[in-house]
Amino acid sequence: MSDGFQYGDLIFLGVIAIFVMLRLRAMLGRDEGIDPKTLWKQPYTIIQQDNVVPFPLQEKPVDPLEQEMEARITTNPQLGEGLKAIKAADSSFNFQEFLAGAKIAFEWVVDAYNKQDKEKLKMVLSEERFQHFSESLDAQAQAETRLETTLVAITQVHITEAGMRGTIAWVNVEFLSEQMNVTKDKENKIVGNDNSVIEHAHDLFTFERDVNSRDPNWKIVGT
Repeated sequence: MSDGFQYGDLIFLGVIAIFVMLRLRAMLGRDEGIDPKTLWKQPYTIIQQDNVVPFPLQEKPVDPLEQEMEARITTNPQLGEGLKAIKAADSSFNFQEFLAGAKIAFEWVVDAYNKQDKEKLKMVLSEERFQHFSESLDAQAQAETRLETTLVAITQVHITEAGMRGTIAWVNVEFLSEQMNVTKDKENKIVGNDNSVIEHAHDLFTFERDVNSRDPNWKIVGT
């Protein structure tokens, strides 16, 4: 009786096992040869309701400065050719880095001129341009009054022209800024203009650099 009962139990359990396997096969489907690990190698797809849905790639953020330069080059092919010529002569040239430096140079000149700091001006100006600024500062020192400019903000910076003259790279940069101007006397007292009025200013600077020089700095040769 004991042996018969055990044999019958085995048959019964075998039937149950076959039934369970068939049910699992029906619910899970057949093996299509897909290794689950490979799903993690496809980070740009997600599975939703048995459908594979494309997951959008994260786009590179649009650089407003680069976008604007591309638009300017499109409308001014000569500018594009000039920038290409500089890049061909100096592979390290990058217009974004250049504009960042040009902006600092513009702020530097305004600040140094207001403080009558010739040594500071000499660092960013060409010899000819420095001579012009130096004479202007000397004239102000002799005058009864002088105009002082406070740079509030630089609102726009654009490259308008660029090119090569022999080994000399040159770039014209347009600065649009907000400034406050006030007239002071020799005792530094305000005697004219309203220092609370913001004026919109337009300046055009020309930068040059010898691409064969080890000095990476550009000089301002025109204002």
